[in-house]
Amino acid sequence: MKESIFNANFPRDEEERVYHISVRKGEVTNRVITVGDHVRARKIAKLLDTEEESGHPVFEKLSQRGFLTITGRYKGVPVTIMAIGMGNPMMDFFVRETRACVEGELAIIRFGSCGSISHLAPPGAVIVPSAGYCVRRNIDYFADEPLYPELKDKPYLFSGNFKADEKMVNILSNTLQSAISVLENESEYVGPVLTGGLNVDGCSFYSSQGRIDPTFWDDNQDLMKEIVMNFPKTHSIEMETSMLFHLARCARDPTKPIKAAGCMQVFADRLANGFIRPEVVALLEPVVGKACLDALIQVDIENEMSSEGTVWEKSSK
Repeated sequence: MKESIFNANFPRDEEERVYHISVRKGEVTNRVITVGDHVRARKIAKLLDTEEESGHPVFEKLSQRGFLTITGRYKGVPVTIMAIGMGNPMMDFFVRETRACVEGELAIIRFGSCGSISHLAPPGAVIVPSAGYCVRRNIDYFADEPLYPELKDKPYLFSGNFKADEKMVNILSNTLQSAISVLENESEYVGPVLTGGLNVDGCSFYSSQGRIDPTFWDDNQDLMKEIVMNFPKTHSIEMETSMLFHLARCARDPTKPIKAAGCMQVFADRLANGFIRPEVVALLEPVVGKACLDALIQVDIENEMSSEGTVWEKSSK
């Protein structure tokens, strides 16, 4: 650690940068696309307006903890693309610290990958959930002396549903439908776009997503069946999108609301144990990334930040 940090409750450095994603006010816009890895973020960033078109350079910041922030304009509209890694904790860092750096309403679209537990969504499909819930490994269940004996028969705990923003879901779904329809005519391995179901977030890639690993004591052999029985409208399973919806729901400052939507490319067929082909990813990913940008700039923002003093302020030259 090179910087002096202040405020142990919500750490910032001397430049007012937040602790994990290392950005400050004026470096993140009101419209954000979040992805998992840097490669996907940089590919999407190639679609941003050039410095000549936007009147300012594209801003880029890589934090010591691996969060990549890219801010510029797309078709003249300020947008941010952020790579955050995988899992609920990374989503928590991203949402809370981004919210602390943005004034006014915050709109977030997550673009990721997922497993499918619906025969309607094979590898190469794109899922846009209307809501999501979470499955958590009950750590206490595996303890020698559990503190909660009433949960002794529950190795995994389920939450209720958290809704995505309905208007954003409709915009994202319609934009994706138009974009993917062209590819569907070119390749039998792309599509469809499946909207209106549920997403489930596991707290891990393995145990809480029902993957069987004989090396570990997981007691998850019935978990996938339990998911389908409890939530029959579940289409997708991954680790971030439901957490995003949950945090948007829990943002309680009325002057700083969060609205969110998400889409995921189906990589893994959890029913037939299949996986997407690399050439399909190469075909699908650029189209979905562009559709996310096209959808994001259609989202209305209340009390949007002024560009004055920001990294997307146009040069006076």
